[in-house]
Amino acid sequence: MEGEPRCIGIFTSNLDDEYQSTLCHAIEGEARKRRFGTITFVGSRIGSPIASEASSNLAYRLASEHTIDGLIIIASSLATFFTTLDLNKFFAPWSHLSRVSIGMRMQGMSDITVQGEESIASLVDHLITVHQRRRFAILKGPETHEESIKRLDSCLEMLSRYGIEVDPRMIMKGTFTDSSGHEAVQYLVRNKLSFDCLICLNDWMALGALEELARCQIQVPDQVSVIGFDGLDPSRYTVPPLTTVVQPLHEMGVIAVDILDRIMAGGEEEHICLPCTPAIRESCGCNPHVSYTPGLHEMPGYASPAERLAVKDLLHLVKQGDYHQMIYRLNRAIDATAAESGSLHRWNEYLSVVEYTSRMESELREKTLSMLMGAARALIGDKIGRFQAAKRLALEHSFDTLRKVSAMLAGTFELKDLVPNLKQSLLLFGLDDGYLVRFVGTEGKARLMMSIQDRADMQSILHEEFSAKQILPPGLGKAWKTQRWVLLPLVYLSEPLGYFLVPFGMVMPALYDVLQEQISSNLKGSLLLEQIKEHEKNLERQVQVRTKDLLAEMKKRADLEQEVMDIANKTMERIGQDLHDDLCQYLLGISLLASSTKQHLLNEKTIQMEELDQITLHLGEAIAKIKTISRGLMPMELERHSFAQRLQVLVADSLRYANVRIGVDLDPEFCVADANRELNLFRIVQEALTNAIKHSKARHIRVTSRTQHNSDGSRTHTILVTDDGIGLPDNRTSQGLGLRIMHNRAALAKAELCLESSPAGTSVGVTFKEE
Repeated sequence: MEGEPRCIGIFTSNLDDEYQSTLCHAIEGEARKRRFGTITFVGSRIGSPIASEASSNLAYRLASEHTIDGLIIIASSLATFFTTLDLNKFFAPWSHLSRVSIGMRMQGMSDITVQGEESIASLVDHLITVHQRRRFAILKGPETHEESIKRLDSCLEMLSRYGIEVDPRMIMKGTFTDSSGHEAVQYLVRNKLSFDCLICLNDWMALGALEELARCQIQVPDQVSVIGFDGLDPSRYTVPPLTTVVQPLHEMGVIAVDILDRIMAGGEEEHICLPCTPAIRESCGCNPHVSYTPGLHEMPGYASPAERLAVKDLLHLVKQGDYHQMIYRLNRAIDATAAESGSLHRWNEYLSVVEYTSRMESELREKTLSMLMGAARALIGDKIGRFQAAKRLALEHSFDTLRKVSAMLAGTFELKDLVPNLKQSLLLFGLDDGYLVRFVGTEGKARLMMSIQDRADMQSILHEEFSAKQILPPGLGKAWKTQRWVLLPLVYLSEPLGYFLVPFGMVMPALYDVLQEQISSNLKGSLLLEQIKEHEKNLERQVQVRTKDLLAEMKKRADLEQEVMDIANKTMERIGQDLHDDLCQYLLGISLLASSTKQHLLNEKTIQMEELDQITLHLGEAIAKIKTISRGLMPMELERHSFAQRLQVLVADSLRYANVRIGVDLDPEFCVADANRELNLFRIVQEALTNAIKHSKARHIRVTSRTQHNSDGSRTHTILVTDDGIGLPDNRTSQGLGLRIMHNRAALAKAELCLESSPAGTSVGVTFKEE
C-alpha cells in the first residue's frame, strides 16, 4: 500500500451515544491530521436478541481488506451480550488486518483500556467519609461485561473496608442505558428498599436514575447521593451536576489512531492503560465549585500538542503583563479546542498551570496576576456558555431540518421518487455527498441506487453489480476512500435491505439513527410497492393468458361437442352399414332358405335336412354377428373379466371374419385401476385392431404391452397394436374419424397416443403413467 492513501475502519454500535460519539470524533480528528480516510461501520450490540439489532450487525461484515487497511473496535460498547471469548471469536475474520481495541483487552490485537477501579473506589470512600452514606444501592452493567465486573468489585471492596454490607437485592443488573436507571429506581421504590446512595456504573444509567428520582420526588443529593462513571459531557449539565469518574475518551481515540498507524507500518502489538479522574460535583452532596485544581503545576496527560503550545504562549504573555494579547491568544486556543474535541472545560485546568507557574516564575504583582487570571477565567466561562448555546441552536436547526426531511420522505412510496427526495433531504442537512446501496438477489452482491454527486458515467455505474465488501462500485475509483464516512446498515425487522454511506460530522449524531430508520422504512415500503405493482402486471398477464386459454378451451369444447356428434353419427352409420351389409345378408339368406323349405314342404310333403342345417348354420352366424356388434357397444363394467381376457374375446370375435393371424401378449404386471381409463384404452385398441384388419392387408397383427419402472417408484405402461401390412396412405390426415376417436380417448385416459407407419407396417401405441 506504499504511496496510496490509507483508510481505517471503526466498529461502533451507536453514534447517538456520548461515549462512542466522543471516541469517534477523536479518532476522526486524528485520522484527518494523518490524512487517513475512515469508514465508521455503525452496527449494533453483538449477540443482541433483538432482531433489528442483530440484522444491523451486517455492517461489520462489510469491512474487509478491499476497503480498509486497519480497524479500530470500540469493544466496550459492543460487548453488552458477549463475553471476551465470544468477542475474540466474532472478530477472528479480521485477524489479517491491523487492529486496536478500545475499552477491553482482546486476543491478537492492540488495546487501550482505563484504570478506573481506584477512582470509583475513591468516590465510594468520599461518600462514606464526607457525606456519611451507609445504605448503598448499586446499578451494575451486563453480567459478562468485564469493565462492569471490575468496577463492581472495587466498590464492594471499599464498602467492605468500612464494614458496610450490601443487600443482594440492592445490586441490580443494568444494560448501560438510561432506561436501566429508570427501571432501577422504580424497582427500589416499588419494593420499599431504603437507600441513601445510588452508585451507577456508567453515566447513562445515572442520568436515567436522576430523572426517575426527580419524578418520584426524591431529592438529590439531600435524600440520596448519585454517582456515575465515564465523565460524559451531559453529566456536567444534569440537575444537579453528576459526580462521576472521567475517562480520557478523547485521548483514547487519538492514541488508538497513533497505535494503529505504527502497526500498519510494521510495528508490534501495544497495550496501554490510561488513568481515570474522579470529578466531584453536586450530586454526591458537595457544594458547587469551578472545575479546576488550584496549585496544578503540570499539564494533564490529555493535553494536545496544540494546547501545550498555547499554554506556553500564554505563560510568556502573562509574564509580560500583556492583557490584550493574552486574551486574544486564549480566545484562539479555546476555539481550536472547540473544533478539535469540544472539551472547553479543560482550559480551567490549563489556566491553573499558567497561574501556578506564573506565581513561581513571574515578578508580576499579585493584584495584576489575579486580574489577568480572573479575566481569563471569565473568558473561558463565556466561551463555554457560547459553545453550548451554539450547539443548542445547531440542534434546533437540525430538528427543524429533520421535520422537513421526515415530511418529505414520509410521502415517498415509489423508488423513482425516493432517490430525488433523498438527495434533496441530504442537501438540506448540508451533505453534498452520499451513496445509497441496495443488496441484490445474488449472495453478497449489491447495486448502487443513488449518488448525490452527478457524474457523466453515473448511469452505467448505477447498473453495475459488485461485491458488497467493496462498499462502492469499482467504477467510482478509489478517491472516496480518502474521505471520512459513516456506513449505516438499512434493515427492516430482520431483513437486510442495503446500506447508506454518508459523510461523518453531523452536528447531532442522532440524525444518523433517524436517517437510518427513515430510509430503511421508505426503502422497504418502496420495494413492497414495486413488488405489488409487478405482481399486478404479472396478474394482468396471467389473466390475459388465462382468458386466451379459456377462449381456446371453449372453442375446443365446442369443436369437441361437434366432433362427438359427428362421431356418434358416423358410428350409427357404421353400425347401420354393418347391420345392412353383413347381418341383413345373413338374415335374408335365412329367410330365403326358410321360404324354400316351406315351398318344398308344401310340394313334396317332406323337409330336406340339408336346408334345415343351413338355416341353423346361418342363424348361428347371425347370432355371432349380433354378439360382436353388441360387445363393441356394451360398457366394460357389465363384463366381469380382466383387460387381457377382454382383449382375447375381442381377438376371437375378430378372427371370425378376418383372414389374419392375431396374437396377444400382455405383461403380467399390466393393470388399470380406473374403470373409465380402462374403457378408453380398450376402445383405442379396439379401433386400432379394426383398422388393421380392414385396411392394412396384413397377415400378422400383434397386441402387446410393456411396463417401465420409474426412478420415483411409479410405473409407466405402454400398449402396442402392430401389423405387417402396407401402412397408411401418404395423404392420411389427422382429421380422420378413427384417429380423432383414438386421440380423444387418449386425452380422456390421460395417455399419450403414438402412431408410426411405413410400407412395412403400422404401429399404434398408447402410453400412460400408473396413478
